[in-house]
Amino acid sequence: MNSISYGSCGFEDDSTDLSPCIISGSTQLGEEGGKLHRRALIAVLVSVSLFVLAHQFHINHPQETLAQSAIVPLQSSMSAMMSSNHDDPTIIPNPNAYPRRPFITRNGRNVFLPVLGFPSVALAQYVKEDDQHLANEAVRHAVEDLQISYFDVAPEYGDGVAQQRLGPALQPYRHNVFLAAKTMYRDANGSATDLANTLRALQTDHLDLYQFHSISTDSDVAQILGEGGAMETFVNAKNEGKIHAIGFSAHSEAMAVKMIESGLVDTCMFPINFVAYHYGGVGQKVLDAAMKYNVGVIALKSGARGRLTPENGEAVHVPESFDHIPEWKRKEMIDYPVVTSRVHHTWYEPEDDPEELNRLILWSLNQLGVTATLPPGSLLLLDGISDMLRGKSSVPKFDEADMEHMLERYDNIVPIFHNRSISGTKVST
Repeated sequence: MNSISYGSCGFEDDSTDLSPCIISGSTQLGEEGGKLHRRALIAVLVSVSLFVLAHQFHINHPQETLAQSAIVPLQSSMSAMMSSNHDDPTIIPNPNAYPRRPFITRNGRNVFLPVLGFPSVALAQYVKEDDQHLANEAVRHAVEDLQISYFDVAPEYGDGVAQQRLGPALQPYRHNVFLAAKTMYRDANGSATDLANTLRALQTDHLDLYQFHSISTDSDVAQILGEGGAMETFVNAKNEGKIHAIGFSAHSEAMAVKMIESGLVDTCMFPINFVAYHYGGVGQKVLDAAMKYNVGVIALKSGARGRLTPENGEAVHVPESFDHIPEWKRKEMIDYPVVTSRVHHTWYEPEDDPEELNRLILWSLNQLGVTATLPPGSLLLLDGISDMLRGKSSVPKFDEADMEHMLERYDNIVPIFHNRSISGTKVST
């Protein structure tokens, strides 16, 4: 039997495994495991009953189909039974606190991801070891108060600081959350070392999703997919159980489409942003390709207004060397200077009006093909977005009556990403 390592959270459903919440490597399931096995047995019996009922009906009525009214109640009962453990109030965070949407991995597993993730880049501000308690409280609040169960991080956030803070803070909840990370190394050796460092920093033996970070050039794609490229590390790590799904983030629409069309990735993290879409021409080609190839889309920068400039932001100092960031990226940060918000520590200007911010997030989540979103990397903005989505069974509909207002509001904003030049892909990581 294939086992799944998200504890009792139910992120993943394997059609060949009727007990989809088993903790990988566990030999002692305890009371919860017993409940799951009982549910699994009942599920099998229900499935057999459905088959027998349909077969008998076909014998007696060869020209007719079994009425939906006969099947639906049984299907609903089966669904409720298999998901009833998700309503257990002792599970923190509650996996059903937010609407969940699926993406299908290359090995055929159907992963259900909460539509809202935690932007762990926000933890990069806690640069001192003594700041760990602040990171602990930020994560505790996200998990216990906001019930967020999807976390994303990268070594590049604070040159290792964010993942270093997230590991200890997330440790008490690790089995009940979906954890994603990234690497900017394009070669097999560099990415293997980076993965080992990330697993150690995050205090875990696996990642639920591992992603190539910030793909924006043809050479990025060629090196990753070529001989000795990082894809070799990812595939080996997936076979070894160190990662469960393969994804990437990109700022170039053309490069994102190339990665999707490779047929080797499960997810694509890309800016699905109102301003970039309407005034930068960025996003639709990625969504179309993702839907064609069954790749989940995680919307980046959905809460962004536009680009920052040295006049309205703060220039980032680039040191002589980094510990966790490749040299090519350090040079790129010099060629394409990074500017951060003085208030939110983001690499773009986020929408900080709560009502307008929620409009942007809803617009993004309502684009066909979007699986989930990562909000702005500011802890000041997270609660309002969470309040809009938490407790809902589905994402609220975007009000098309707001479209004219939004087009007017962002008419003079320079979009964070655009297709007009290579600089349109070089704003941030």
